Amino acid sequence: MPMNTDIQQLLIKLVAIPSGYPHEKEISEYIYSFFLKKNCRVTKQLVEKDRYNILVEKGSSKKSILLYTHLDTVGIANGWMTDPYTLNIKGDRAYGLGAWDMKAGMVASIISFLNSSPKNIKLKMAFCIDEENISKGGFKLINSSFMEDVVNVISTEPAFANGNQGIVVGRIGRAVYTVSIRGQSKHYAFYEPSCDINYVLSEFIQSLKKMYKKNGDKKQFVFVRKIESKTTGMSLPEQIMCELDSAVLPPLTHVKLLAKLKGVAARIERKYGNKISVDINLKQRESPFLEPYVVSPRDTHLSLMKKSIREATGKKAVPYFRSSVADENIFGSHKISTLGIGPVGGNAHSCNEWVSLQSVSKICEILTTYIRLVDLAP
Repeated sequence: MPMNTDIQQLLIKLVAIPSGYPHEKEISEYIYSFFLKKNCRVTKQLVEKDRYNILVEKGSSKKSILLYTHLDTVGIANGWMTDPYTLNIKGDRAYGLGAWDMKAGMVASIISFLNSSPKNIKLKMAFCIDEENISKGGFKLINSSFMEDVVNVISTEPAFANGNQGIVVGRIGRAVYTVSIRGQSKHYAFYEPSCDINYVLSEFIQSLKKMYKKNGDKKQFVFVRKIESKTTGMSLPEQIMCELDSAVLPPLTHVKLLAKLKGVAARIERKYGNKISVDINLKQRESPFLEPYVVSPRDTHLSLMKKSIREATGKKAVPYFRSSVADENIFGSHKISTLGIGPVGGNAHSCNEWVSLQSVSKICEILTTYIRLVDLAP
């Protein structure tokens, strides 16, 4: 198990480097230089101008496991009681911007990588940009040859549930859709409910209730995040624009959900005698929206991670599904065994963010145990 001083020294350095997206260049350069000094095979993967992922590897094999972390943080929230870029240690808690999400996980992955010398597998690390935004770095990575031999991804994102015993085995998918409802402009003196496209929108919104599903910690839903409508003078609205946000569970995909929504729209159009139109599409953005994934309970790597947690903590592992999206969605939806373990902390994306140093040390122990067990596996 690494000494807390090793964890603290590296975490102090990483927290001191501002890396709110899209300004990850300085921390990318630091990580690149860090591994050059360790005589590791390290490369820069250009994503866009002044923004690049850092890729590291050791060992030789036809199969690799990848330790994944993201380089970026969110901005500084109001309410910080200390300098966000100076790690402030109080007992077991270390306070700093990104300390929990996810520079402590980065520290655990780096230390575990350096302390492992696998003989039968290749060990890789990826440090990606833009995870807190639209995952430009993650999509660049998945479409590169670096991922061709990767059979398993371990992310050290923060543990939002179950402490060091928790294993994230799946995540929702998320996408945003645009809806345009059009009718005919009429003077309000000729008002009739059948001419009022606000009622059309109301019916459409009511239909979204049927898409809600809940099974334990898995939830699927669609809701309206934005509505815009306007009229000219004493007229009925001619167009309503709205955006839908969604959380989907496998096997549903964004394309399949879009088809469901279009089916609802078509039924409403027929009801109104095709005097109105309801047009629905995925909102355009630079990178794709993140699809859902879930790892099979019989997955070999999941079994080895459970064993590693039991060996390192003396407690039973708790696999769980996470109701948020991350770069892990990219790897998991590409049918790569993708697992998440992370340190305990608090106040992610908020002021006075903190991480438990003891928990980081325990993640290091779990990771090194896991790498050893995977290396020994047939």
